[in-house]
Amino acid sequence: MLLPHTKSKKVSLTKERRQETWLHLSSAQQLAIQRHIRYQQTSLFMNYELVGHGRHWSLVDYHENLNYDTKNLPQLYCDCGRRLKHQYILINDLGEKIKLGITHFADHIGISEQVARQLQAQIHRLNFGLDELLQRIRRHAGLNPAMQRWFLTNQDLFPDAPNHTADFVSDNLPPDRDIQAEIVRTYKKNNYVKKARVHKKTTKLNKDAWQEIFRDI
Repeated sequence: MLLPHTKSKKVSLTKERRQETWLHLSSAQQLAIQRHIRYQQTSLFMNYELVGHGRHWSLVDYHENLNYDTKNLPQLYCDCGRRLKHQYILINDLGEKIKLGITHFADHIGISEQVARQLQAQIHRLNFGLDELLQRIRRHAGLNPAMQRWFLTNQDLFPDAPNHTADFVSDNLPPDRDIQAEIVRTYKKNNYVKKARVHKKTTKLNKDAWQEIFRDI
């Protein structure tokens, strides 16, 4: 699944907040998010036919430069030498491999400008989706522990849940907004306990009791 089903307001974090949020995640949470990003990126490229300079190109790997904002740490580069935030490794039908940034597809392998622009737009949407996820993590959005346990033992009730949902829930990360809302609704429906009605019995006063009440009036 590339994007959440429901439309959401675009969220863009500053690099400081993005880095701060990322560093507060556990290694398991970081790994789950990285797996999800890799899946999104590779799935995106499967929707496009990349033809340039008479060759067909396929994405074979993707890397995100987690040190992009810290230049003294190891970096990722385009084959032309430019430092990259996102590195795409493509191979053509002759077995030639190239490492690129998304803005270099047209320049280096001759992908049409139109396809390159479409890819850039989709990748920007994915990046906004990542920022939205990090923002939700900052706000402690997500399922409570009881709902997490219930979902992990009742996943079969959600056949349309995105592939990463179980990973995210297992690592205490918020699932996509739409599936989270569905999980919460289903959990409440399946765990609703009707409260027993308490009937208070009204005690009727006898004649002597009424006389005692009004005796001093």
